[in-house]
Amino acid sequence: MCPASAPQYRPPATLHLHEPAHVPHAATLRRAVARWAGARGLAPPLVTDVELAVYEALSNAVEHAYAAGSASGGVELRAHHEERSLRITVTDEGRWQPPRGPHLCHGLGLPLIRALADDVAITPTPHGTTVTMTWHLTPGGVYD
Repeated sequence: MCPASAPQYRPPATLHLHEPAHVPHAATLRRAVARWAGARGLAPPLVTDVELAVYEALSNAVEHAYAAGSASGGVELRAHHEERSLRITVTDEGRWQPPRGPHLCHGLGLPLIRALADDVAITPTPHGTTVTMTWHLTPGGVYD
């Protein structure tokens, strides 16, 4: 008789993480959201799009929220998965700063996020900026 396989772990529908706004931490959050989305059963192409969009939002927070040379604050990632939607927010605690120098890739992050997510909202406040990304799903975690 074959032993019964162990039940597959499915993480909670909500993920909440907070890290300092530094590149290594953005990469850690990127990997964490990808693992969470995959373990939630989302389709691999969607997980890839989510991972890239979230990393772009995190990179923007690291690059633009805090003045160069200042003590940077944090970045918060919240994700919530329901049967028909996935909503992820990335929130920083700073104020927008211009790019720290010329770079060929500046200005590409928000258009990329908008291309990858179904809905994108950017909400600046005196206490930081929140980027909200939403994907509309069919049952089973694929694009609608």
